[in-house]
Amino acid sequence: MRTLSLLFGAALCMGQVCFTPAGDQVVPRAEKANAAAPAKNVEAHESTTGATVAEAIPGNTPLTEQQIQEIEAIRLTDESFAKAYAAGDAAAVAAHFTVDAEYVDELGNVFQGRPAIEESLKTFFEENSSCILEMNIDTVRFISPGIAVEDGSTTMNRGDNGDPIDSRYTTVHVKADGKWLAASVRDHAPKDRRQHKAQLEQLSWLMGDWIDEGDDSIVSFSCKATDSGNFLLREFAIEIAGRKAMSGTQRIGWDPLTGKLRGWIFDSEGAYAEGLWHRDEDSWVLKTIGVTADGQAASSTSIYRQINDHTMTWQSIDYEIGGVQIPDSEVYTIVRQAPVPTVDAASPAVTQDDK
Repeated sequence: MRTLSLLFGAALCMGQVCFTPAGDQVVPRAEKANAAAPAKNVEAHESTTGATVAEAIPGNTPLTEQQIQEIEAIRLTDESFAKAYAAGDAAAVAAHFTVDAEYVDELGNVFQGRPAIEESLKTFFEENSSCILEMNIDTVRFISPGIAVEDGSTTMNRGDNGDPIDSRYTTVHVKADGKWLAASVRDHAPKDRRQHKAQLEQLSWLMGDWIDEGDDSIVSFSCKATDSGNFLLREFAIEIAGRKAMSGTQRIGWDPLTGKLRGWIFDSEGAYAEGLWHRDEDSWVLKTIGVTADGQAASSTSIYRQINDHTMTWQSIDYEIGGVQIPDSEVYTIVRQAPVPTVDAASPAVTQDDK
């Protein structure tokens, strides 16, 4: 059964938050830091719901003194956030959110509640030090005396980790106990920004060489970035009873038309397939449709789960060939291959007698 499921599933089934590099919180630019900047360019008008709305619009009538003071308080809150962010203090940054706040990054990952946001920040700061965020506030709208919506753009500088990354955001602030806190933050990429590399970072844990060894078969996988990092290229090979049975490739890339990660698979027998990746809690799911080497329609769903940096599991389910249902495979455990030892020519070789 193992051998059959490997051969049937491999071709069609080859196939991570933290605050992501392009979408974190908002911070004020130094040139926008004075209180008069937003206060002079605002307009008060009635919304279609009857609520008073205040927007920062150049050349219009100033708000009331109270609204000006509230905008300044929000700006100072953003400034406080920026200082905590630059210090890499996850707890201090998370304190700017309400207890039940929701954060949605531009990849669509949802972090519900202050503890989850703080935990994601810890992970992010461990992997990205010395991050500085700059913000340009576009509008501040008062939905009610205690609720304000802020829209703007951010630029994140990651020190030596690449070029600055631009993003856009919407933050819903609520006033509690005299303080403005973020109840909801949503990030989204600018329409003209190419997201291929950033989106592929979600699958960066697939990178490297992997192997699954059974009693009569060996499946090896390798994954590397290609084409300037715009695609991931996965190669696989299956050996049964010491002989090569099948090999193939899968190319994974960001599809800007659908806004999803897409995979294209080809095997050495002549079969091909394509499908979409999506995240389901702690697993990644790849659903594919394709054609076998002898011309039969086929479809399958692969489920991948990262256990740790060196271990993942894989299972093929809902697999059909020519309308015939194939039983689900077992859950395979795939481990990262250890690097091949090298011998320094200048050093004496290690022999059995030396041990």
